[in-house]
Amino acid sequence: MGIDRRGLIAVVENAPFQNEYRPMLENVRLRLRPQIFPLIHSIYVYGSVASGRAISGCSDLDLSLVLRNPPSNRASIVIEEIRQEIEAAYPIASKVDFDIGVLQDILSAETGVAWRYWLKHHCRCIAGDDLAEGIPLFRPSRTLALAVNGDFEQVLQRYQSRLAIAQPEAVVRRLVKEAARKLIRSTNVLRKETDPDWPETLEEYLTRFQRLFPAHGDRLLYFYEQAFTPDAALEDFSRRLQAFSGWMARIVGENAQWP
Repeated sequence: MGIDRRGLIAVVENAPFQNEYRPMLENVRLRLRPQIFPLIHSIYVYGSVASGRAISGCSDLDLSLVLRNPPSNRASIVIEEIRQEIEAAYPIASKVDFDIGVLQDILSAETGVAWRYWLKHHCRCIAGDDLAEGIPLFRPSRTLALAVNGDFEQVLQRYQSRLAIAQPEAVVRRLVKEAARKLIRSTNVLRKETDPDWPETLEEYLTRFQRLFPAHGDRLLYFYEQAFTPDAALEDFSRRLQAFSGWMARIVGENAQWP
């Protein structure tokens, strides 16, 4: 499950991008490349487009932008305008997401672990200097899982707050889908430091959780279903999300001293 023969976490394969997504990626690269947008250090694609499993009209285009410095208000507005224009011009992607980080934070020994893991194992550089080249491969560990998803309770609470606001049905369905996926991936924090596996797909996260917590397997199965077909009643989904997040936070706290 996401592990190579040396016991290190696998990286996304550097295979050719799907033909139908190449014009969109080239547009991103040309409009945001560091040569004309000096604030940007490098651009990375991740998710289904990076792995070659994207479905036309259904999959998002997920991008990480590494900035040399924190953006000014004006720079943030320009970046968002470009994101919206690309999203409107290429309906092949259901949505375009920019995940933005700042170079000094990524390089920080204390705070940059999650970003360095993400760039090394999940991202493919399409413009700028590839930071992943200087990052060593990671091994599975509880420490890494907490660095990547230890903020799950706060993130899921933000989803709860957004879902509490009246919004178009399509937006609600997207938020439900995103929240369900975040919760499923966050179950990786329920591990011991020496566990050798590292789930990659949502199905692998579900299988791993059901093996460790069989009495709660159906609870996570509910979110797995919503991650693909977000059709639950909003009130029921929010109630279950809050309950599961709280339960998981208690488990993490109780096992804080796992060897």
